Amino acid sequence: MQAVLYRSPQLYDLQRSRWTLSAVRAVVQWMKDLSIPGVYKLLKRLRVSYKRGQEHVHSPDLEYDKKLALIRQAQRQCQQDPQRFVFLYEDEHTYYRRPPTGSGYAGTNGSALRAEQGHGYDTTRRIAACLDVATGAVIERQRGSFNVKEMARYLRYVEKHYPHAETIYIALDNWPVHFHPYVLEELERHHSRIQLLRLPTYAPWTNPTEKVWRKLNQDILCLHRRGDQWESLKDSIAKWFEPLHRGSEDLLHYVGLRPKLPPPRKRCPD
Repeated sequence: MQAVLYRSPQLYDLQRSRWTLSAVRAVVQWMKDLSIPGVYKLLKRLRVSYKRGQEHVHSPDLEYDKKLALIRQAQRQCQQDPQRFVFLYEDEHTYYRRPPTGSGYAGTNGSALRAEQGHGYDTTRRIAACLDVATGAVIERQRGSFNVKEMARYLRYVEKHYPHAETIYIALDNWPVHFHPYVLEELERHHSRIQLLRLPTYAPWTNPTEKVWRKLNQDILCLHRRGDQWESLKDSIAKWFEPLHRGSEDLLHYVGLRPKLPPPRKRCPD
């Protein structure tokens, strides 16, 4: 119910900006036989109330469902014929010479772990990565930045990993560089087999690659001790990605593209 109420009524072909009890009844099929007072009582029972809104900078995507439907259609196509079709999620991440703070084990009565800031400028580095939904393989590239030329080169680099695929679907967010005319023209000029699919705007939860960055932060970046060893930090990140080049079922479980594994059974003592 809340999933419906937090979305725009316009996504359900209703020409209004806010929900009413009658609009809710019209959209939620199992409520269609209720009276308006009945809808009100049911919402109250579900802990849904009429609240004053808050100011928030956000651009709701009225094509949210349409974009996800196209993505699901492409994924089904890849599942049915994985030899001809490939589906990838793509995203970029920035990391810094200075380590981010985070939690870690330390003595109860001692001081907390320190994120040593090192000396000099806070140098940054960008990573672009594609996650294969079928194998869990990650194709990444590190650069100082990803402008339109570097993005076009990266997409062509990804394409080389699938020489026999007929179509390579890549779902990615709406960062202007991704769909810049230069990038699209370069793909067309090289007769690329890549087809870019737009994710909904302001919806990072629709991109599983976001959780790859979460795992990278947990394993390598959080509280790292290489503030004065920039090259060593870059090398450690490159080594972290190496096992993922071959694919990883564990990573697919971690990012939510595979069902959760059941907990291990406890053995009864002999």
